[in-house]
Amino acid sequence: MFLLPVMLLLLSCQNPSGGESRKAQADAPETAETLESGELQVHFIDVGQGDAALVLCEGHAMLFDTGGNETSPLLQFYLMETGVEKLDYVIGSHPEADHIGGMDVILLKYDCGMVMLPNVSSDKASYRDVQEVMERRGSTKISPVPGESYSLGGASFTIVAPNQDYGDNINNASIGIRLVYGENTFLFTGDGEREAEEDMLENGISLKADVLQAGHHGSSDASTKAFVDAVSPEYVVISCGKENEYGHPHKETLQRFQEAGAEIFRTDLQGNIVAVSDGKNLTWHFAPAPSWDNLYYVGNKNNGKLHVSTCSSLPREWNQVIFASEQEAVRAGFSDFCSGCL
Repeated sequence: MFLLPVMLLLLSCQNPSGGESRKAQADAPETAETLESGELQVHFIDVGQGDAALVLCEGHAMLFDTGGNETSPLLQFYLMETGVEKLDYVIGSHPEADHIGGMDVILLKYDCGMVMLPNVSSDKASYRDVQEVMERRGSTKISPVPGESYSLGGASFTIVAPNQDYGDNINNASIGIRLVYGENTFLFTGDGEREAEEDMLENGISLKADVLQAGHHGSSDASTKAFVDAVSPEYVVISCGKENEYGHPHKETLQRFQEAGAEIFRTDLQGNIVAVSDGKNLTWHFAPAPSWDNLYYVGNKNNGKLHVSTCSSLPREWNQVIFASEQEAVRAGFSDFCSGCL
């Protein structure tokens, strides 16, 4: 069973765009609860200026993007806290560090059924790290094909992008998916910009969604009026870092969402945001950043050494593969303790 992170908080009656929250319910859980049969959870994880979304449905799990290198430990703690032990799908929307920076350690740590990346290459270090781990683990990269659908427990998702070769524009090469659970729908488009959105509008696949994860962190080069009108979201979630250097989300983008009547949630203002669906209704919750105060184990992905969490020579954040027990670390291939931990 999956868990909502401990100390789940009831959504405030006011939303960050100033209106009343129409779906906040008085009986929403205030503490950790198990994921019941017939429920879907979508966790928009606060990874600063980056994207990471965890989808849980009836014993199955998917990650859509994995945040940056520096927030990799936070993402791993979140999955540990939530009770994830394996992942049916790991999707990297496109090879930029703020979307796939934590992907290599996830692939090292977890049994991952399908790894999906767009059919583009990059000379960035984060992408090379992912490629190296995939080769080491024998993972097969699946390229997205618009119109193809996949199941996740009682949910399913359809590929809606990318729809063509965008040359050097890696943002437009972002994988887009439309997730469906009963009557509820979610749309994720990575960093797809105007051209990618125009192609999604023309490919004949429905984009209508209750929840839109804003493209490119709420930048003005995404979420065009035509696209937002086609999606017609009731809710928009923007993943961005506090006081980020890009000024995301941009003022004009927020205005478009407000004019469309969407309720806006933001990780920079609310932290981790969790949507729970029973197939008909959506409820929204804030989940504070997870902490792991007990002793844990840290593998160095570069040299294979294993450390206890109290070691004075832990690897840098982007090299950490975190485990709850020594047995878990050994199963993942980390059994050689550093000399200071013996």
